[in-house]
Amino acid sequence: MRRRRRRRHRHDRRRRRPRPARRLRAGAVVVDVPFVIAGAGIAGLALAAGLQRTETAMPYLLLDERPELGSAGGAITLWPNAMVALDEIGVGDDVRRAGHALGAGTIRTRTGRVLRSLDLERSAAVLGGPLVAVRRGDLVEILHDRIKPGSVRLGVAVRGYRQDEDVVQVVTDGDPVAAVALVGADGYRSEVARVLDPGLPERYAGFPAWRGIADTGGLEPVQLWGSRQEFGVVPLGDGAAYWFATVREPAGGTAESELAHLRTAFSGWPNPVQQVLDATAPAAVSRNDVMDRALPRRWTDGRVVVIGDAAHAMRPHLGQGGCQALIDAAVLARLLRQADSPAAAFTAFEKMRRAPARRVVSLSRAAGRAIDAPAGLHRVSQLLPDPLMLRTLAKIGGTGAYPW
Repeated sequence: MRRRRRRRHRHDRRRRRPRPARRLRAGAVVVDVPFVIAGAGIAGLALAAGLQRTETAMPYLLLDERPELGSAGGAITLWPNAMVALDEIGVGDDVRRAGHALGAGTIRTRTGRVLRSLDLERSAAVLGGPLVAVRRGDLVEILHDRIKPGSVRLGVAVRGYRQDEDVVQVVTDGDPVAAVALVGADGYRSEVARVLDPGLPERYAGFPAWRGIADTGGLEPVQLWGSRQEFGVVPLGDGAAYWFATVREPAGGTAESELAHLRTAFSGWPNPVQQVLDATAPAAVSRNDVMDRALPRRWTDGRVVVIGDAAHAMRPHLGQGGCQALIDAAVLARLLRQADSPAAAFTAFEKMRRAPARRVVSLSRAAGRAIDAPAGLHRVSQLLPDPLMLRTLAKIGGTGAYPW
């Protein structure tokens, strides 16, 4: 099994204050402050990497409350629409080398009965390319390596903002940070989104999502459905596999061992379920209670905008949360390079991205309801012809679903 590099990005941890920013024209006002991105996760880092593509990249600063960079959740499956976004950002080939292109897979019942087999060549032709699975840590590292050294300030939580005539005052737990503009890429609990839409409602979706990495290879992609539960396996290559699971149960589980809890919940399910659980270390398992959070009534406020989960948190069933965040980052980076001001770019971004993202949010909920359906309806789904299903998926995650 290959050895993965683990970087702590110490240069970012030591640098508590950024280098002086170049003078940047924001509309008719010239100021000596950076472009601030709240959140140094996938969306924030991808946006910074996209901004860095020009020789005269605007000065930017990423603020993140975590003590070091990283990403929970094991791995991510990138659909062709996200790969186009990564190509736009300039890291697509790096991600392909670090990741694993997925082959043919199946959807099965909890008893092992095949509901649908997916043909690799046909699906790649319709979608515009293969799906690529990559460890989240590798993706974060690739994006971080493309941005300006010292542009991430860790241990700084963004709590909101205030705007005056010239700048945005980014509110933190410490001193405020002056910004020429602010992008909230701070996840579904975004404080920036909650200033844009106070009282933004959310509710528990009815299930947690577990994720993990198993030290086992030789597997094919598979999803198993049954009893309002789901288990999926995605090969990563190099003798490893990524898996995910959902089970209908109350929020805030108290199981001392999530791995033992899952072994019980999926007892009697066919391999590779027990195989990957047996090959997973307890420390490699993460659990998150899935929340349905409304879209903010607005994504922009002058020189402020939200992207990724901050703008459109969605259920995990279509695997589009990270993909849509990458599209947001690539689209916004291009608009910022083209527009006369950040505010103009933000307005164009919301106009372009709000309706498509809302549609994927709705379809992700519908996919979750389909998985929750009785076994009889799962069997009825076999009647949907493969070409029609692939065309539907292409509208969600194919290369044609990318805006340009």
